[in-house]
Amino acid sequence: MSIEISVIIPNYNCKAYLAKAITSVVKQTKVQLEIIVIDDGSTDGSVEWLEDAQATFGQLRIIQQSNSGVANVRNEAIKAAIGDYIAFLDADDYWSDDKLHEQLQYMQTKEDCVLSFTNYMHVDENYNPIVDCYSYWPEFSEKIDTGAIGFQNLEAPLDFLLFANVIGTSSVMVKRTAINYVNRFDSSLKSASDWDCWLKLARIGDVGFSTKISMDYLMRSDSITANRTNRLDAMKEIVSRFKKDVNINTRFKAQARILECYAEYYRELGKKFKALPIALTAFVMFPHKRNLRSLLHDIKNTLTFLIQK
Repeated sequence: MSIEISVIIPNYNCKAYLAKAITSVVKQTKVQLEIIVIDDGSTDGSVEWLEDAQATFGQLRIIQQSNSGVANVRNEAIKAAIGDYIAFLDADDYWSDDKLHEQLQYMQTKEDCVLSFTNYMHVDENYNPIVDCYSYWPEFSEKIDTGAIGFQNLEAPLDFLLFANVIGTSSVMVKRTAINYVNRFDSSLKSASDWDCWLKLARIGDVGFSTKISMDYLMRSDSITANRTNRLDAMKEIVSRFKKDVNINTRFKAQARILECYAEYYRELGKKFKALPIALTAFVMFPHKRNLRSLLHDIKNTLTFLIQK
């Protein structure tokens, strides 16, 4: 039978998590798939483990390359993929058993849908739930048809996703032809190449989503994260790329979101006097509960400091 879905798993020193991730793929029901694990120069024995695993998992393909970053890794795997659809899974995340079947059914019946995603749960290192993604973005509730079952269409996806990136990469399925059309992930970005890719896809087609939690995202204490300033620089670059495609209200919201992230950055550095005016500006531009809480926190800290002084 032909391959319907190519599952792409980038790996860099994630040997301890590969079995759980790959098992969650193998357990997927009613789909024909291949698993492409592309290793980005691991030194923890991952490749040797994967080579042994091929004897058990016949769907597994291994691609090796020298360390070059996750955007390049995903791009190389996309080039090698043969499925009509591509699903992404990070090596330390994992899926529920029916995730792909439901997603594939929706996208096959919606020809214009180029991308779909699901809700997901943040879990700690003992796999205890913390909070689901959609709950972190209360403004997303306005987009949800509570009477709908399964997947539904996201209205005005480019406008919404430019200021609220609710998409977890390990929840995503895309049309292979569509992601190749938009030239895959931009490796020139030092961060957020996934967000940029989803926005490029939202430019050319429909986006579907499900409220069902179909993926768990592991919050690792030792995970490698992009430098915060790289992330902020990438956010500014990405918003500048798409600002002409959205309405003025969305531009304000997107700029406010960037300011929120800058305020959070300065807050973490202990620079309360820099955080406060930025948080205030973000709230004026786009008032909502989350940035109000942050603003009140900054005001309280600033007043406490001034009183104690």
